[in-house]
Amino acid sequence: MPSLASGVLILKIFNYGAGAVIEDLPSPVSKVLVQEMIQRNVLLAPHTTFGVGGPAKYFAEAENSDELRVLCAWAKENLTDLPLDNRVFVLGGGSNVLVSDKGFGGLVVKNKAKNIEVKKRKIFADSGVLLSKVVQVAAGDNLSGMEWAVGIPGTVGGAVCGNSGSCGKQTADNLKYAQVLDLEKLSEKKFKKSDCDYYYRDSIFKRNKKLVVLEAVFELRKEKEEKIKEEMKYHLKERALTGGIGAKSAGCFFKNVDFKRKDINKKKLIQNFPELKIFSDKPKISAGFLIDFLGLKGKKMGDAVVSSSHANFILNSGKATADEIVMLIALVKNKIHSHYGFVLEEEVQLIGFD
Repeated sequence: MPSLASGVLILKIFNYGAGAVIEDLPSPVSKVLVQEMIQRNVLLAPHTTFGVGGPAKYFAEAENSDELRVLCAWAKENLTDLPLDNRVFVLGGGSNVLVSDKGFGGLVVKNKAKNIEVKKRKIFADSGVLLSKVVQVAAGDNLSGMEWAVGIPGTVGGAVCGNSGSCGKQTADNLKYAQVLDLEKLSEKKFKKSDCDYYYRDSIFKRNKKLVVLEAVFELRKEKEEKIKEEMKYHLKERALTGGIGAKSAGCFFKNVDFKRKDINKKKLIQNFPELKIFSDKPKISAGFLIDFLGLKGKKMGDAVVSSSHANFILNSGKATADEIVMLIALVKNKIHSHYGFVLEEEVQLIGFD
């Protein structure tokens, strides 16, 4: 593929699906002057739910999936002074991320690709579509399975990457496949659910930054309107109880502790720590419970504070810096490790940190 440094990209996607390749042939995208789309040194704090983060060296907004492809290709071909993993970061709703105070040295693409449609019992959604929109569209067609996502400020792309979920349900439950751009080869491929290597709040996309989710297809089931509304009300109520709605946070900060972890001995833990008996018939230990039990609610570092409503939420109570939040994270993790002997794992992605 020729250099894209001139700024004018002439791209076309062939064989949409497995093996699709980006080539330099005429298409509507050829009218896009990439250099005019890209801004420099844009502060990222206003683009995150935490309200924290330094500048992106390069920043652009993708209004559709074609623009997202173009911008990713530009970063791959032009920012060669950076490792491929660090050339582009696709930012969705801005939740579930903590951006460093120094920002990001590559291109941050604000994903606003918003095409969504229903075909029978499947929803086809661009990766920039808000999860709340998916729930709304599904409910309008009496389709059930994604009600748990109501009120979550993230996007389809973020949910597919992080296997987002709530109340024991997760994105992987309903994903049929994802359309994915491989930055290394600048080619596209369909990833079936079995290809996504899904685990609790984890996937191949979260571990491999060279893979960019462009679209997702969810398979849902028909359900009565009344039952769908009841489910949505239930999940909205549960979300309100966490105290996270309206607060500056990234969502739940730490993963719950899975008893399947190799470093976890469930029997010994419950024997040694009687307070954990309440989780004996559950697959995971609540991270919020652990933090609360050790008296860390309300703990502060500058304007970063552990929520008094739900201990797994770290809040920006004013003008918190990423460094203050990181110090608070370290304190919480050290307390948990010192007491229980295992380490909490972050659910939130840390962006721009060494």
